[in-house]
Amino acid sequence: MKTIVICFFLSISSFGISQITANKMHLFAKGSAGILDSSIYQSYGLSADIFIHNKFGILYNFDLTFRNDNVRHIHAPMGTLGGPLLIGTSVASVFSSDTTDGLGGGGILLGILLLALPDGVSFHFPLGYRGDLSPYANVLGLDYIKNRTTNQTFLKYAASFGVRSTYTFNDKMVVGGFIETRKTAGMKWSMGAGATFGLVFGKRKNEDDENP
Repeated sequence: MKTIVICFFLSISSFGISQITANKMHLFAKGSAGILDSSIYQSYGLSADIFIHNKFGILYNFDLTFRNDNVRHIHAPMGTLGGPLLIGTSVASVFSSDTTDGLGGGGILLGILLLALPDGVSFHFPLGYRGDLSPYANVLGLDYIKNRTTNQTFLKYAASFGVRSTYTFNDKMVVGGFIETRKTAGMKWSMGAGATFGLVFGKRKNEDDENP
């Protein structure tokens, strides 16, 4: 079985570059549903897959999840939360009389760098010229969680792993589907599936990519 899987990925990789990853970025809306703990969830979000190679990209995800047990999740890359916090405290320290208070200008720079930190990575295998199969791993995320029944809020580490299939049908618009498992700290692994719809932007020209 392992040999069959390896041969499959080698065969689809031999198609070369797909039309999707020949571009700079894939921006898409997504919706999914599944099971989390003992609850049913529906999730809606926006993702960006920025292609830095014809078989590799970095992912940014922003999701809103509704559970039928009256719990809500807001997901974002941890840099989008940690970056502004570090920038704010560092700006305050610049104007503070206490020179040991905060990181100052270095903290501001570090906060800006944190803002650029992606949620995860994607790996791309062409399915012909217009199709794309993309396993992905999001390991740098946070979930802001609110239990609307008890009015409790939590901020927890969150990760997700899945496989997305995408097809471009008019050079710009793309549709796809995915299966995914998610893990939020303190909760069980979830399982779900969904659909995507988006656009591709720009053209990425790199001779090294064309001849890996």
